[in-house]
Amino acid sequence: KLIELPSKEKPTLATVTDKKKLADQPFFKNAENGDKILIFAESKKAIIYRPSEDKIINVGPIAITADETTTSTVPEEETTTTKKK
Repeated sequence: KLIELPSKEKPTLATVTDKKKLADQPFFKNAENGDKILIFAESKKAIIYRPSEDKIINVGPIAITADETTTSTVPEEETTTTKKK
C-alpha cells in the first residue's frame, strides 16, 4: 500500500538491531532498532520500513558486491541475519 514494489522479485529481509553501528551511513540516518530493510537485488533498491508505525523511512539505490550477499548500502554484518525468501 505504501510504495510500489518490484512485482517479479522477492526481497531479502534484514532487521536493524544496533542503529549505533549504522550511524556513519547516511542511508540509515533515521533508522531505529526494529526497522526492516527490504533489499531488492535485481532492482538494485533498498527500503527501510518501520512496522511499528507502518511507515517507510527511506528508499535508495544499492550496489551489489561480487558475492551478492552484502550491499554497499546495507552491510549484512551490521544488521541481523539476512534471510532470503
